[in-house]
Amino acid sequence: MIKAFVRQRYIAIVMTVAWLLLLPVLQSRGQAAVLPRLQRDLAQQRDSAGYVSVLGKIGALYASINLDSSFYYARQVLEIASRQKNLKGLADANNMLGWYYTAKTDYNVGIQYAYKALLLNEQLGDSAQMVRSLNIIYGCYKNSGHPAEANNYFYRAFHIANRLPPDKDSITATMLVNYAWRFFNDSTRTDSVRLVLQRAAAILKKYPDSRAGFYVAAFEADLLVRAGKGKAAEERIYTLADLAQQKGMPYVAMDMYGRLYDYQRLGYFADSTRYQEQAYEVARQSASMELNLYWLGRLYDYHRSHQQPDKVVYYGNEIMRLAAMDRYHNNHHEAAYIDFFLKEKALQALSLATRIQQQELEKELAEKKNRALIVKGLLMIIILLISLFGSRYLHYRRWKQQENALELSYVQLAKNNAALTENDVFKNRLISMLATDFRTPLHHIIAVADQLKTGTLTQPEVVSLLKQIGNASRKTLDAFNNILKWLRLQLSGFVYQPVTTELLPVIVEALEPLQEEIRDKRLTIVNRVGPRITVIADKEILQLVNVQLLQVAVSTARPGTLLLISTYGEKGKVTVRFMVDGGAATGKLLEELKDKEHNIFALGIIISRDFMHKMKGGLVVEEEDNGFLMMEYTI
Repeated sequence: MIKAFVRQRYIAIVMTVAWLLLLPVLQSRGQAAVLPRLQRDLAQQRDSAGYVSVLGKIGALYASINLDSSFYYARQVLEIASRQKNLKGLADANNMLGWYYTAKTDYNVGIQYAYKALLLNEQLGDSAQMVRSLNIIYGCYKNSGHPAEANNYFYRAFHIANRLPPDKDSITATMLVNYAWRFFNDSTRTDSVRLVLQRAAAILKKYPDSRAGFYVAAFEADLLVRAGKGKAAEERIYTLADLAQQKGMPYVAMDMYGRLYDYQRLGYFADSTRYQEQAYEVARQSASMELNLYWLGRLYDYHRSHQQPDKVVYYGNEIMRLAAMDRYHNNHHEAAYIDFFLKEKALQALSLATRIQQQELEKELAEKKNRALIVKGLLMIIILLISLFGSRYLHYRRWKQQENALELSYVQLAKNNAALTENDVFKNRLISMLATDFRTPLHHIIAVADQLKTGTLTQPEVVSLLKQIGNASRKTLDAFNNILKWLRLQLSGFVYQPVTTELLPVIVEALEPLQEEIRDKRLTIVNRVGPRITVIADKEILQLVNVQLLQVAVSTARPGTLLLISTYGEKGKVTVRFMVDGGAATGKLLEELKDKEHNIFALGIIISRDFMHKMKGGLVVEEEDNGFLMMEYTI
């Protein structure tokens, strides 16, 4: 039991040596030679940051010479850096304590310190120190029987090391050596191990005092054993161990001797007495209780099996002496292991409780974050639904507006179609009326011409007939002219272009063609239209309306009566009124105006009303009391 325990301790220290490869390379011809210089530097420091930095270097130096001294300085760095809030010092101290507890096989505490260092180095952005922390965590998980977790941290450290800048390539080289250490016995990775060793050797040429260089040479010796050159490999190991002792690296030297024991597995049996005694001497000089007991136990067993009583007594007495030593006193180089062990266990329990609380807090924060994400997701979904419904509603409104507009266009199209149909019917009736109505005055002209051919008429009778022919022809031509103008406007599309027009000149001009008939009927014209009255209208169309209405008025008026023309304004519009005394002819005229297919005046009234409607006005034709005919238009 004791022997197995001691061997386990030795293996842990040997593994620690591998991790010590990642300590800073101190450029000197030996580790011990650096110590006085660092102690002088420590005495010259005037600020806490520099003091912590030098203490860290001393602790790192002792990590490859004496673990207890390294532990002492690591505690000093931790205490000062904690007071000064020095994150770099805290990270370095936690790394060194992680190494220390890993060497003491207290892997749970080692992981805690290394993980603290990892978090601090991540915060500082120090990739090189992150590799050191990850490597310690890897070793703790590996030795405590958690290969899956160990693999995660190993590969993470390996990948970070391969991305370090050129000034940190010593870290890269040592990680390559650790890769070889891990996979050296894996036959499927023989080529990759050779490649990484070659690459590491090329880098380490710049660092002749690096610990990693010893292991590259040791692996090369292992390859010699595999090649059947065991003796050459054994001598090379002794040379490396001697060189490590000269450079102040006792743990490295012991590890070199320990490799000779592993050569038995490769088929080569080295002189065990020689390397065991030399390893014990190095362990005795390093004052390492664990290493002393390990090598003493091996030597005791070896000499007892070979029946060498003097050696058995000597090594037995050495084992008893070490067992009786008081190891628990406080001084510069040895730690009070029991007191510190109890304190660290309390720290470990407290840290574990803190981690549990932190995990619960992280779980609660994660649940809170998830709830917040769910709420945000629901809000996003609601917003999207609102947007979707809004877009659908707007689409529906636009569709409804388009449908209403289409319906209105259909209605307007129907109205236009009805209007076109009505116009078409009206035009057909108009053509029929023109064919019948204009035939009457032509027959009258032919009849008068036949009477004139007889030569029996007197001169006054001839003059009267000629006047009748002239009046009928003039009225017919005027009506025909009005109809042609109205048809032209209808066919081409009427565009109302209003202008300011004086009303009096338009009425006077419309009366001129009717002067002869006015004289024949002895009509008196009473024109009450003021000279400054104006209207907004199309002058040509207004002229046609006045001519048409005055023709009806003159034709209807009884001989010797008045033709009254007047105007009045109301609500921004002007009304022009024509009034004559038609007697019984007024009622007859109004009846004939209803027959628009056989009466030329009916057609004129229709045309005039249409013109007034297009000019935003209106036309009224009606009978007043006592047979008076009243016609007025408003514009």
